[in-house]
Amino acid sequence: MSRALVLVNPAAGGMRAGKLWERLRSEAESLARIDVAMPAGAEASATAVREAIAAGCDRVVAVGGDGTAHLVARVLLEAGQGGAVTLGLVPAGTGSDLARALGIPRDPRAALQRALQGPPRPMDAGRCSGEAASFYFINIASAGIGGMVDEMVNAMPGRGTTAFLRATLEALRRYRCVRVSVELDGRAWYHGPILLMAVANGTTFGKGMRFAPNAVIDDGFFDVGLVEEVTGLKLLRKLPKVYAGSHLGLKEVRFQRARSVRLTPLEPLPVFDVDGETYPSGPATFTILPGALRIAG
Repeated sequence: MSRALVLVNPAAGGMRAGKLWERLRSEAESLARIDVAMPAGAEASATAVREAIAAGCDRVVAVGGDGTAHLVARVLLEAGQGGAVTLGLVPAGTGSDLARALGIPRDPRAALQRALQGPPRPMDAGRCSGEAASFYFINIASAGIGGMVDEMVNAMPGRGTTAFLRATLEALRRYRCVRVSVELDGRAWYHGPILLMAVANGTTFGKGMRFAPNAVIDDGFFDVGLVEEVTGLKLLRKLPKVYAGSHLGLKEVRFQRARSVRLTPLEPLPVFDVDGETYPSGPATFTILPGALRIAG
């Protein structure tokens, strides 16, 4: 019988994930044969996943936030095992936005059962090939204000439930829109200043912002959303629409589905926001990878 690796990021959610796992551990052991890893740091976590795959593990359960899921997916895709090893999620992070897109139960025990026993179903992934960095992603990669928000959240020692909202409001005060050129599937789409451009596989980022409410994780397309230059009180008044997913009709917002996105910044950009993590920004091409992963569903 195969075993599952449970990868716990004890620092996720402002140190809450480790405590959650201690409450769930005995139940997990009754649901499946598991090995547990609680490494210190990203590289040690990646090594634990690689070693588990090499030993024949056919399921990896990430207990943490979007960054933990991002790390596991990256290792699986780099190893060419995205279609062979099932990814399960027990959301315990500050944002945990991917879990919203997947409809994962909020109750930790229900999420655990689904992660360990749920049948695998296909899920798309994204790949970015950039001049400054190349990476995989599974939920949303964004350019513009999102990376600034991530940097602020990741610098908060305790974080807490309002971390993303507080960081978003502060970033809105500081950010200055950047001019870019965007092509979708090889055709010119936009040229001008942006507050944000998001290449979305999932629906939600920034702890509950339903930026791409119509995105589907297994349709073979990105939902590409772009917010043109918006400033001041006008932007603050419209922020609740983003949380509600009712912003698509605003004149400053553009949306289109595409399989490939080419971004060319015409001025320096903040870092990319990638599944809640940050990567160096710059000219980059984002490509959809249909059915590249298997998610416990």
